[in-house]
Amino acid sequence: MLSAATPARAVAACAALLASVRALGSRARVRPRPRRPLPRRVLKTLGLCVLGYTVFWLTSALGVLAVSAWAGAHAPDDRELAGIRHFQQVDDRLWRGSAPSAEGYRALAAHGVHTVVDLRAEKLGAAALDRPRRAGLHVVRMPIRDGQTPDGRQVDDFLRVVADAEGPVFVHCGAGVGRTGSMSAAYLVRTGQATPGQAALRTVAVGPPSLEQIYYVLSADRHASRQPPDVVSLISRIADAPRRIKASL
Repeated sequence: MLSAATPARAVAACAALLASVRALGSRARVRPRPRRPLPRRVLKTLGLCVLGYTVFWLTSALGVLAVSAWAGAHAPDDRELAGIRHFQQVDDRLWRGSAPSAEGYRALAAHGVHTVVDLRAEKLGAAALDRPRRAGLHVVRMPIRDGQTPDGRQVDDFLRVVADAEGPVFVHCGAGVGRTGSMSAAYLVRTGQATPGQAALRTVAVGPPSLEQIYYVLSADRHASRQPPDVVSLISRIADAPRRIKASL
């Protein structure tokens, strides 16, 4: 015969069992799901993208280097001037080269240069900005980002600066290759002293410019200066990305 306490104990046992089931369900809901590994197709696609970019970069870089080496072998040697690399005469009124050191600015002044056109867009300290003035030189800044080209307004301004200067003008960027070469080439074509092909050979002979700078020079016009199409600039900047990243470090 069942006692009166038996139903009560059964109810309590059922309640405890129900509480245990709820607790297990709660823990199961908050338990994080294991991360699934990336599908092989995604990994394969990423690998092909990296491989494709590497092949594209090597092809473009080696091609430009080869043309630059060939043109440099057939070009006259650079003039030597203390504190300046790639020092070259463009014509009777214009010289070009790399960013001068303090010694280089003094050498320019002694060489008869009166005006310096600085194409760098990089952030420069007060001391660097004041060096040409301490050497007695007039400075004109026309900022162009590394690997890119001058716009039409900048070329027009540059032509006026050279024409109005009291003496020889020296133009430079950082290394004295890409931006300096683009502006010098535009100057030669606009003044009728060179064809785009001749200006391009003089540009790559100094060093390897970017793809958009090569396009800019080859498509130069006697009457106007236009920057490359967006698609050319995009391809060039993708190819030039490793060099610019390294230069910014």
